[in-house]
Amino acid sequence: MHLEKVLIGSLLGLAIPTTAHIIATEEVPLIGPSFISNFDPSNSKAIGNAKKAFPGLIDQLFESGKLNRTELAFTIDVYSAATNDSIFQYSHVGKSMEKTLTTGELNDNTIARIGSVTKMFTVYAIIAKAGMGIFSDPVTKYLPELKSTSNSSTRSPLDGIDWDDITVGALAEQQAGTGGIMDYIDEKDPTHYEVEDLLTFFREKRLPVVAPYHSAIYSDGGFAILGQVLAKLSGKSVPDAFEDILWKPLGMNSTSTTVPKGSDINAMDRARLGLGLKTSWGQDLEIVASTGSIYSSTADLRRAGLSILNSELLSGPTTSQWMKPRSGTGSLVELVGAPWEISRLEIPATPGSNRTRISDLYIKGGGNRDYTAIFALSPDQGIGYSILVGGPPEEATPARWPLRDLVGETFIPAAEYAAAENAYRNLAGTFVDQSGSGSNITLTVDRGHAGLGVKSLWLDGKDNRNGTHVRLFPTGLNSISKSLSSLYKKEGSMRIAHRSVSPMSPIESRADVEGGHGGLFDKSFTWMDVDSDGGEDLFILNLKDGEVDSVEYPLFDLVMKRVK
Repeated sequence: MHLEKVLIGSLLGLAIPTTAHIIATEEVPLIGPSFISNFDPSNSKAIGNAKKAFPGLIDQLFESGKLNRTELAFTIDVYSAATNDSIFQYSHVGKSMEKTLTTGELNDNTIARIGSVTKMFTVYAIIAKAGMGIFSDPVTKYLPELKSTSNSSTRSPLDGIDWDDITVGALAEQQAGTGGIMDYIDEKDPTHYEVEDLLTFFREKRLPVVAPYHSAIYSDGGFAILGQVLAKLSGKSVPDAFEDILWKPLGMNSTSTTVPKGSDINAMDRARLGLGLKTSWGQDLEIVASTGSIYSSTADLRRAGLSILNSELLSGPTTSQWMKPRSGTGSLVELVGAPWEISRLEIPATPGSNRTRISDLYIKGGGNRDYTAIFALSPDQGIGYSILVGGPPEEATPARWPLRDLVGETFIPAAEYAAAENAYRNLAGTFVDQSGSGSNITLTVDRGHAGLGVKSLWLDGKDNRNGTHVRLFPTGLNSISKSLSSLYKKEGSMRIAHRSVSPMSPIESRADVEGGHGGLFDKSFTWMDVDSDGGEDLFILNLKDGEVDSVEYPLFDLVMKRVK
């Protein structure tokens, strides 16, 4: 089927027939995007169809009982690094939540609590202040108070945490085995939480959950300690460190670690329902400010997400290093970052295809009892989304997950297909060496295949491809900048490096888990073969205002111009 008909004719391009056998693409592409993101996805057919379908999909969640229509209020914001703005917003206010809105309206400036999304900001601030190198430092370098006063040679590893073995990175990656913090909170008078007491508790009383780096274990306690590392680095309190390192530079004027005050605050304030201590609104403890206390709006979360996608506060390489898995879990599709909860998605390579490719979605979820939140970034497509939810704990706590899934499953494939649309219109084509050497290349976008296809490659009148299956994938390298914002630059001229892969097709020994018959193992060695032939796989696409004007083949000193 002609790809254009599939792209334009598909409602969302999301659905795969339930009877289809889903298998990974034969190309076994490298991790990363299939196509470059130097275009405006908001104008695509795929995103447009997703936006039209979304309200009906939300109604299905209400009708199925997965969301409570009356008891919940939530707001959703989907944004693009190519536009540096929202591409879709949606909000719902249940009848029982109307009184909580201080302005009578729920919009992207409405403040709610974000719970453990705070942890992402703690790591962001530390990296912005000290760089990724701090991840290798023992935490006792910054908090010597954690050093044990007992003889470590005679102390059993079961009896306490040896903090000299714990690095800042282990805490950030949830791999320190430091566990929760409620046992500390419960034993103290709420009016007397002191840093000295916190460190003493974790030095003398906190038992390890697992050995360091044995397995990722979610750790509120570890992030309370990490907050004190941030305080030492900045020489300020955790709230002031956040303000100076993140809020002010990013213009996040609605974000704070304590309840916002004032007569003109735009907030979802559940204390207005007379709930007293049954709401977390206004119940703030500075001692845990680094693990789950932040108040924010989707507008501010968008500013933060775009700052990461565009590497505004960190260098491009530092951001890319941060946005990588740090540990696995017992699931093949759930990884752990610092402190990202990474979902490894199988996305159809093109609309309607049962062939999928891998794309990592970087998520941080959070909850403060009656407030929950989702913060998600998908670097492959250059989009992100945020969700803020308020309601009774028994409704708000579970509500974030179907909302997370629905937004991700609707807009991430749609953004993937938008990239395929753009590639079909602006990247594919035939390019010829105008010197008359008989050299040319034809690039295609093909149903069921990730990346650009090399339909033909003639060099000096000879077929260089010789029947080989070849596809091109972007490398993240371009001629104008190392900033990640260049990955989404739509205007002007730039050269973008691609590498070709020539996989075996089909890969008969593909593992069972990937839809093949190879048992536990496969033979997908694509990543080992890149640049194995001295640059023969390097192609450079020359873009002018988003369209490929010419293709360079540096090994043969060729520049092939588009045939209009």
